[in-house]
Amino acid sequence: MPKEYARSERVAQMIIRHLAVILRNDVKDPRVSSLTVTDVEVTKDLRQAKVFVTTLSDDQVDIADTMEAVDKANGFLRRALAAVIDMRHCPSLIFSYDNSISEGARMSALIDKALNKRD
Repeated sequence: MPKEYARSERVAQMIIRHLAVILRNDVKDPRVSSLTVTDVEVTKDLRQAKVFVTTLSDDQVDIADTMEAVDKANGFLRRALAAVIDMRHCPSLIFSYDNSISEGARMSALIDKALNKRD
């Protein structure tokens, strides 16, 4: 029997797909268009979606500038998303920076350093 997925999980996957396309094709600001959506968490009532994004830059100033730009583009992104999803209400978008990729790289470097010291 196939696994049943909650509607909020299906909506989250749909938001990831559509936001990635919108960020790549429709946003003119290069600070925002270079973002990558890593995950989306949607509340059970489908009213809010917490969107986790990352960028290639590890510079904290660039990250802060990018997050400020994405907050300014929030209305545009929500309208563009509402135009392509088939839902009565488009969830409000809350953007959060996902540093798991940079933290993973940092941890991997620490492990490699510890292994090299041991040899």
